[in-house]
Amino acid sequence: MNITIKDVAKAANVSVATVSRVLNNKNNVSEEAVQAVNRAVEELGYSPNFLGRDLRKSETKRILAIIGSTEQSFYSDVLRGMQDAAFVDGYDILIATTRNDPDHEMHLLGMLFSRAVDGVVLLAPKLDSKTISDLSKRYRIAICLERLDINDILCVTIDNERAGFDATSYLIGKGRRRIGLITTEVRSQSSVDRENGYMRALNAANIPFDPDLVYYGDYDADTGTRGCEALINLPNKPDAIFSISDTISIGAMTYAVQHGITVGKDLLFFGFDNIAYSHMFMPRLSTVEQPCYLQGKTVIEKLIANMKTDEPDKSTYMLPHSLILRESTGD
Repeated sequence: MNITIKDVAKAANVSVATVSRVLNNKNNVSEEAVQAVNRAVEELGYSPNFLGRDLRKSETKRILAIIGSTEQSFYSDVLRGMQDAAFVDGYDILIATTRNDPDHEMHLLGMLFSRAVDGVVLLAPKLDSKTISDLSKRYRIAICLERLDINDILCVTIDNERAGFDATSYLIGKGRRRIGLITTEVRSQSSVDRENGYMRALNAANIPFDPDLVYYGDYDADTGTRGCEALINLPNKPDAIFSISDTISIGAMTYAVQHGITVGKDLLFFGFDNIAYSHMFMPRLSTVEQPCYLQGKTVIEKLIANMKTDEPDKSTYMLPHSLILRESTGD
């Protein structure tokens, strides 16, 4: 059965003219209507034929990068890698942020549905895995800085579980046995993988897991502050804290310093991402470094290759990480 624009209009409970305006990225449409049309397009599997033009001939030479937030400094390196790789093949990178709102993410994907762009890279997406997987069957989409729990879409990331294992194992190698974990309530796959790495390292060293040593919050410094406060006030205090992001870890270290704890001796800290501020804060933060530029470059090279074939690469590429050792671990 061929799905028509009339079917989309009926499913979205809007006029055919409204569907046309949404698909052509016109501005005079309400946000509610845009979301309804994009939802209907996705559910029905509608793909506009643009008056029968061959899609290869109507390529835009544009790729959309959708980012949840620009607050993390490492995104600039990822985007630089994306832009350099795109330039080589004559593509431009458009950048849009969603404020970590999955509905806004779906709205921006409307640019792909309407062929305003040739492909999309989702950097740490907020949409659920099934939705992204279903869309990738009809459109050229790639994931960067994250992986999905469904292995049928192109992803470029690092082995976050191994990175969490390496960071925790390093703290264990420093003689630490009471290692706290500050993580997030948002269950992104990268967060889960880093937590699993922490657990695996404890198990490998025959250290019993203590749920009291795990604090859940958000991706912000306030979580680090509250987490450190909670952990160091336990009857059996931690002697090290691994946080799944540098921002969290810096918040935790700030609290420790303000309360007279000697960081790097009394309490060790290990972060994740090697953001710019991690080596400006004193004492400087030991952390896991991602190859951000290389991830951006690789995901664009792979996506462009996918846009030129009918049998796209759906592999997950895990690039190497490294441990950056500084004063927060006594180095």
